[in-house]
Amino acid sequence: MRKASVKPVRLGWLVERRLNLWVWCESCSHNKTVPAAPLHEKYGDATLAELKHKFRCAQCGGREIFLRPDWHGAGWTRGVVSKHDKMPE
Repeated sequence: MRKASVKPVRLGWLVERRLNLWVWCESCSHNKTVPAAPLHEKYGDATLAELKHKFRCAQCGGREIFLRPDWHGAGWTRGVVSKHDKMPE
């Protein structure tokens, strides 16, 4: 059986598909959709993992940021798409 190769999402991939970036603060749950094209112009074809360290929450100042493509805003999904709080340790 052949294994599927998983590649990290890059800004260029988002721009090609006209997808925005969904940004979530792990500390306070504040979230926002950010256009990918200006980020691509500024940071080049960075991966989302490389880019997440560039963000800080506008609400609480937190730096624990989660990034993903804005699937829902682009109409690629139906229903609720969210990021839930971390489970207690």
